[in-house]
Amino acid sequence: MPRHYLVTYDISNDLRLRRVHAIVRDFGQPVQYSVFLARLSDAQKAELTRRLGHTIHHEEDQVLLFDLGRAHGQHEIELPSHEVIGRSLECDTRRVVVL
Repeated sequence: MPRHYLVTYDISNDLRLRRVHAIVRDFGQPVQYSVFLARLSDAQKAELTRRLGHTIHHEEDQVLLFDLGRAHGQHEIELPSHEVIGRSLECDTRRVVVL
């Protein structure tokens, strides 16, 4: 069963940044700069982490994958508990439909 992941990265070198962006774009949809939402099977997650692992500098760069839970459909996720600082979410936070 696929799961949704929030993928975000901080890359210290412009060339690696472009490479990481291209890799993550192959697996997910951009949400904000350096933030993607990806619906991944176990095999896809393994391939994503393998490719990123070969691309980043492990002492200087950081990639975070946050497991958002089981994918209920192509564009629907159920958010775990969360906090909002600043502008509130304008949607039902139990289920979010991503377009």
